[in-house]
Amino acid sequence: MATLRTALAAAQRLRDRAEQARAHRCLGLTYTRLERYEDAHAHLRQALKLYLRLDDRAGQVRTHQSLSTVLERQGQPHAALRHAERAIELYAHSGSKADLGRLLNSAGWCHAQVGDMREALAHCQRAAALAREAGDRVAEAATWDSLGYIRHRLGQHAPALAAYRHALDLRRTIGHRCGEANTLARIGDTQDAIGDRTAARASWRDALAILDGMDEPGADAVRARLGAG
Repeated sequence: MATLRTALAAAQRLRDRAEQARAHRCLGLTYTRLERYEDAHAHLRQALKLYLRLDDRAGQVRTHQSLSTVLERQGQPHAALRHAERAIELYAHSGSKADLGRLLNSAGWCHAQVGDMREALAHCQRAAALAREAGDRVAEAATWDSLGYIRHRLGQHAPALAAYRHALDLRRTIGHRCGEANTLARIGDTQDAIGDRTAARASWRDALAILDGMDEPGADAVRARLGAG
């Protein structure tokens, strides 16, 4: 954090807008990881202003995507969706198929949060195909996790579990432990929804064991599920 603040101050002294934008965006990402979302939002807004002045489309895409993440975590899904869709609009000027797949997954997730399941499903199905084509297994796993969530919300529990298990296999293959825990927790939610409480609790316990070992904040939510039983 101190290094980034020093870099920002130096860029401001030199009136280097590109470096200022980069520093603001990096600070925004750091604050997001620390769950200091107001601070993250402030830095990302500054980064976006600078990227607009620089006409840096790639920087705008990345920053809109980061703002979408922050706003979704702040409980503002409609605002998050606007930033996610704007990132996709700008994508035509920069990026790769893998980048587009990640953007589509993010937008699909936001569509699901606002209840637009048709658009959510369409975005994430396209995202999964692009991620697979690009060989981006991290993005592919995230997208299958999103597809599981969407199917769950639609009441399609068997397809939801199939999607989640595909995501889980991918995340275990690439060693994405936090993602593995999140998918296990969602598997538990779907198992609980179909009345298989024993399987649900086993999935939640597996998720909690991972999250506690990583000191992740999501552990409390999983612990609450277990406590409710």
